[in-house]
Amino acid sequence: MTGGEMNNIGIIKSTKFKNNAISLVIPVEMGDNVTGYNVLSDVLKRGTRDFKTSSDIARYLQEMYGAFFDIHLNKIGNKLFIVFYVGFLDNRFTLYNEDLWDKAVYLINEVLYHPLLEKRVFKKDIVEQEMTNHRLYIESVYDDKGHYSMNRVMELGLMDSYRIPEYGTLEELDKLDEKVLHELWTELLKKEAFAYATGNITDKDEIEGKLKSIAILGNAKDTLNPKKENKRVFNLGNREIFEKMKINQGKMSLLYNTNTTIFEGDYFALVIFNSILGGGAHSKLFNEVREKNSLAYSIYSTFDKFAGVMSIGSGVDFKNFGKVRKLIDVELGKMKNGEFSAEEMAMAKTKTISSLKSMEDSMYNTSNYLIALRVFGIDYEVSDVIKGVESVTKERVMEVAEKMEFIAAHYLDKEEDNHGNI
Repeated sequence: MTGGEMNNIGIIKSTKFKNNAISLVIPVEMGDNVTGYNVLSDVLKRGTRDFKTSSDIARYLQEMYGAFFDIHLNKIGNKLFIVFYVGFLDNRFTLYNEDLWDKAVYLINEVLYHPLLEKRVFKKDIVEQEMTNHRLYIESVYDDKGHYSMNRVMELGLMDSYRIPEYGTLEELDKLDEKVLHELWTELLKKEAFAYATGNITDKDEIEGKLKSIAILGNAKDTLNPKKENKRVFNLGNREIFEKMKINQGKMSLLYNTNTTIFEGDYFALVIFNSILGGGAHSKLFNEVREKNSLAYSIYSTFDKFAGVMSIGSGVDFKNFGKVRKLIDVELGKMKNGEFSAEEMAMAKTKTISSLKSMEDSMYNTSNYLIALRVFGIDYEVSDVIKGVESVTKERVMEVAEKMEFIAAHYLDKEEDNHGNI
């Protein structure tokens, strides 16, 4: 693993796909109007100087043999990644062996640099439509009670910008208009950006040259200090919160400080620790809490390797909150004491490596995975991660488990007071 200055254009050569792809990633801070960037990404897809409507963009993609284009947003550590993605047929499979790289680059440039403006701002009616759509989306997320509870425990347990959900907030949405979005777009063009080209690439320099015509890739890099940028500020004042709602099933969300990230500590051991604890149907939480004791409808653990947080989510009968919480503590204690078998270690490694290898079957997933590492100055390839996972020992997993620190719990309870003792 190395930090510091890195080329911001990456190439992944592969002949196993019929398609090629370009991912352009612009990282922004989570505190920089995340909601605005969500709406902006949808507004940018509605039309450009040369493509007056989204239908015109769709026709252009159809002419590119049914190419795919989207702008999506991912929360990675303290950053929101705005990803411009184009997937298109390689010239081995086009009718007259047409090369579509230039057309793909042109589309990204057009959407990014020449959006549809009216009187030097975004069109008011389009902005209002996309704000309405995003409001409906945020409300739909609130309706997913498991998702809602997990967001609430992040809000309760964190005091830095990582607590902000990747889709933003209704409060921030209320402050948007076409002028605010135009200012955000102007600021976006000044940001540092990264790109990955994936596919049947024989001449690396030629493809890099094409990508360099996307001007944002020439922006000066800020000095990034991942260790500093991804230090969490935890709120230890609200350890456990009950919230009442008209619901049929209780939701429990727990937040932990891992004290381990991909930047500091034993990241590979953390991967195996999480897999054994709650990373699937083979895990301790699934088998002990759900299968053996029938105390949860669902239960899992997950972690953010960039942010240093782990969460456990569970769908639970209201009366079983206390029992499930105690069982989780028991299973965490087992991990710290080394009460897990060689078979559990082997299964966790097999599942993790299988997941990494299957990711390589998707250009989209591979480029997303590698570009996140590149943004934070980490030069792992997928093969490096596989080797790292294979090397993990039981003692290393126990050391990672020992570093786990409980931060906060959120219980979504029904309106009658009917939960167990915590």
